[in-house]
Amino acid sequence: MNMKLNIDNYYELLALHRSMMAVKFDPNSCLAEAQGSPFTGSLAFKIFDLLLNHFREQGNIKEIDAWLSWQMADKTNSETKLLLDHIKKAEWWNEASSENKEKFIIDFMAPLKLNPALQNEIIKSS
Repeated sequence: MNMKLNIDNYYELLALHRSMMAVKFDPNSCLAEAQGSPFTGSLAFKIFDLLLNHFREQGNIKEIDAWLSWQMADKTNSETKLLLDHIKKAEWWNEASSENKEKFIIDFMAPLKLNPALQNEIIKSS
């Protein structure tokens, strides 16, 4: 099944992105299950890719670079801190394989990305 969503302009796309970020990274979210969901993660990456494609079509390299820079998260990001808090509370985490931990981190952080060294540190130290 291939479903489509028509987005009329950049501002609708930006509103969708901001709404997704609000749901995924609200520390008081009543939808905590959405934060680490592979479906929510997939959607977050698709929305981010659409934002990049919008600026590619315009040839706006400066804006693309700004978005790609924004996408890289480190330990100081509130989103990373929220991830670490969720990991501390997750009863399943200590028993999970490294592959499952990695998948959860990617889905939780989407559309943000951790550098591989930090991601591996979280997987091994948690």
